Amino acid sequence: MKQTHFLLLFLLLSVLLIFLASNHIYADIQTDLDVSEMTITFHETDATAEIKYNVGALTHIYIFFFGSRNLDPFIEDFLVGFPDHEIKSVNSNTSVVELYNASRVSGVYYLHDSCPLRSPVDLLTLVYPDGRTKTFENVTETPNTFY
Repeated sequence: MKQTHFLLLFLLLSVLLIFLASNHIYADIQTDLDVSEMTITFHETDATAEIKYNVGALTHIYIFFFGSRNLDPFIEDFLVGFPDHEIKSVNSNTSVVELYNASRVSGVYYLHDSCPLRSPVDLLTLVYPDGRTKTFENVTETPNTFY
């Protein structure tokens, strides 16, 4: 009797998996990046952003088994206000992104116009080329600034 139960269970799971695979239905892990800290280091018109975030337990397990490269779309979505960027590295809780044309030249100054971010950042730090820093709390966009 037990063998019959295992066989039925195996057949049921097999049919379910075949149905899901043939109809392109996939289990989608919902990922919300809770951005705790973002540091933007300006150098001329470009900048480098280091983004520190927290992910949920299921996402953390998924990253452990399959790698963190699947976080790229979520990082891309987060940087909605920076259309010209390149993701340099992605880890389970930190990403480094090169932001091209983040500022523009105006005379002897560089001007950075405010850019929206997809989700709130708990702590945003701007690092200027001369080493000065400014820190902002609970922001949803980068502030207008010059250097």
